[in-house]
Amino acid sequence: MTELISSLNWLAVIVATLLYFFLGALWYSPVMFAKKWMELRNIRETDIDGPNPVIFFYSFILQLIGVISLALFIAAMGIDSALNGAIIGFGAGAGILFTLAGTTGIFTELKMQLHFLDSGYHVVGLTLAGLILGLW
Repeated sequence: MTELISSLNWLAVIVATLLYFFLGALWYSPVMFAKKWMELRNIRETDIDGPNPVIFFYSFILQLIGVISLALFIAAMGIDSALNGAIIGFGAGAGILFTLAGTTGIFTELKMQLHFLDSGYHVVGLTLAGLILGLW
């Protein structure tokens, strides 16, 4: 196991995590889905106090852990191309995260549009992360 961890390209992990993190800034911005997300969550702009650095820090750490896990899958499978990395990232996002979060959403009566919006972000983020990890 230590050989697998030491074989990771940590620069690729950091770059992939940063890309994933900044995708979130774009995804939840007015350029993309901020208005729809606020509507689905019943939030108005006046309800938002402003950026909370602690939340962004925790988000980055959690995404880093997710990207490290994806990097371990990719390394263990011997993936060495951007396309195959993206396929594994998509599989992790759509096949694992999206479906299992959907299961939880069913029981919590989460609006399906909100599930698609929030989980869709992670599917795209993991696909891009997989692309970077497979490329490097």
